[in-house]
Amino acid sequence: MLLLRTAGFLILLAFLVCMALYTLTGQPVWRQRAMVPVKWGLVLLMAFAAIWVLRRAALV
Repeated sequence: MLLLRTAGFLILLAFLVCMALYTLTGQPVWRQRAMVPVKWGLVLLMAFAAIWVLRRAALV
């Protein structure tokens, strides 16, 4: 779980940096690059949810 949380923090940080660069420069390439961490963040969220469900199922 610590690994997933760390990866989530790094993905959020990458998104924020890309959006800050987009805001500062106005170049649309940074907005496109910001979507990559969003996609990986969704994959990470699904993995986190799957682990959470499997842990709950193990308790029942």
